[in-house]
Amino acid sequence: MTLLTSYFVSKEEKLKDTNDALLSLSKGKCQNNCPVYDLWIFENGQVIYKGIENVSKEGVHTITISTDLVRKMYDLILNCNPRDIGGAKGRDNPLTIIKFNNKKVVFQSQRAKGNLLELNNLLEHIASTINEIDD
Repeated sequence: MTLLTSYFVSKEEKLKDTNDALLSLSKGKCQNNCPVYDLWIFENGQVIYKGIENVSKEGVHTITISTDLVRKMYDLILNCNPRDIGGAKGRDNPLTIIKFNNKKVVFQSQRAKGNLLELNNLLEHIASTINEIDD
């Protein structure tokens, strides 16, 4: 988590096409007002966050994280095991979708294990950090 301390907010940097993202995360709705947002991570460390519902920051925001952290996340996703997904339990648990290399992993973050859980925690921490930044 200490790698996140090198972020900065940028309003002037041109936003990348989200289709070019190395990795993306989408948090879905639930019955208990769960945060709903999308997050795109690029190889150069640019992060695009789009707050949709039940978040402190709605709309599009960007930060930059270290490329070491990007590599760590990519390594985690490459080393995920299908058992890391866990089983679905309950309709009130929101679905999380991670996309990478034209693949999609759909899971409930409360049920994730192993590398998928660690990756999910990193991505959620980035989103949380963005929501805490004063613009």
